[in-house]
Amino acid sequence: MANTFAHDKMCTLWEEAAETTSMKMTLSKDLEVYNMDDMADKDRAASASDNSNDAGSDREYIPQEYRFTPKDGIISTDADFENIIDRMIPVNRSRSKRVLAQIDAKGLRDPMRRKKVADGFARDIANVIDVDCYQTMINQATMTQVNTGAFSFNDGIDAEVLMLNNGLGAFGRKLFLANSHYAKVAKELGQASRDILVNDAITRARIPDLATFQTMRSDYLLNLAGNTTATLTVNGNQKHTVATYDANGFYLDNRFMSLAVTNATALTMPVGTKFTIAGVNMLHPETRTDSGMLQTITVVATGTGTVTISPALVVDGAYRNVTAQAATGAAIVVLNKVTSAPSLFYTPESTVLVPGRLPIPSDAGGVRSVEATTSQGLPMRMSYWYDPHKEVFNMKAVVFYDVQVVYPNQLGIILAGQA
Repeated sequence: MANTFAHDKMCTLWEEAAETTSMKMTLSKDLEVYNMDDMADKDRAASASDNSNDAGSDREYIPQEYRFTPKDGIISTDADFENIIDRMIPVNRSRSKRVLAQIDAKGLRDPMRRKKVADGFARDIANVIDVDCYQTMINQATMTQVNTGAFSFNDGIDAEVLMLNNGLGAFGRKLFLANSHYAKVAKELGQASRDILVNDAITRARIPDLATFQTMRSDYLLNLAGNTTATLTVNGNQKHTVATYDANGFYLDNRFMSLAVTNATALTMPVGTKFTIAGVNMLHPETRTDSGMLQTITVVATGTGTVTISPALVVDGAYRNVTAQAATGAAIVVLNKVTSAPSLFYTPESTVLVPGRLPIPSDAGGVRSVEATTSQGLPMRMSYWYDPHKEVFNMKAVVFYDVQVVYPNQLGIILAGQA
């Protein structure tokens, strides 16, 4: 009876911790949760030979939509059949966060000690997950709105137009302002005529929705480092061919491609770098017409002489997104020249949280576990056990998940002060 009562008490405590985690998430609580099927909790490693806890990761796939190229006329031939290409996005769920703490026997005399530990677990796990989401979205955003001056509400309008030019007029649109950008807008509103929205800005530190965005603000800042490298060029003609499988028979992730760049290193082209390539314009994704604007590209993995970029540059077929391939010798212009904290704009579909579950068996030798779920849908597991030799009560919290930018072309950043 005593053990059951103690476990019930821990369950209640952990549910409260899950609620605390939910409240303290800023960006991540706005992201949608992509729930995989039942097989998602089974052993599926990223490679065929690896299912270990640390080196491997559960791999599932999120399918993207099919696209085709309509042709003129009603008469057709066998040559008109188009290939059905399964574009699959790998979800590795290799992200996990853990916190451990011990309470000695004397410390257990404080009835609030366990609750305070659990609350601390919840707060700090929430913070690192939120930062993880924010940083991932900054690094993988492919739309880039650049302003050489200070941020203003006009940047929200320009970001909206950029989304329209990316074929996102029918999508929901969200704007997550860096709090430094939020401050600029709130001050501008504070100096405007006194209507009810301005009064909200002054008295409640709130701003109305900008343009057609559902607008939020950050509780903290993450910077995208400035990069003044000016000697980067494309090394060889390069483009991406959309396909279902790679050379090894695994699904090919068509969001990304490798790009050979002269003078590229981890210092000159770090992860998150936003740039354009001379002569490579963006196509409107629905009409496939030239937008007249250079395609903005982001570095998602770096190296010496070669970087992995998003989006992959496709010039042929139904999935084409740019007017031309990256031509050898073409100049690369870095957009994030000055270190700044960017704001995000995105569709709800662009980025998802993928939860994972790691159960503890009921016969785990004296180790008890409690599972709770945050309002975002992330399972949180706490295990606890008592060491009678050391006279300590051990508590361990684990969250297992992934953050996936499913549609990089539906996620953008606003960079201000890029003189």
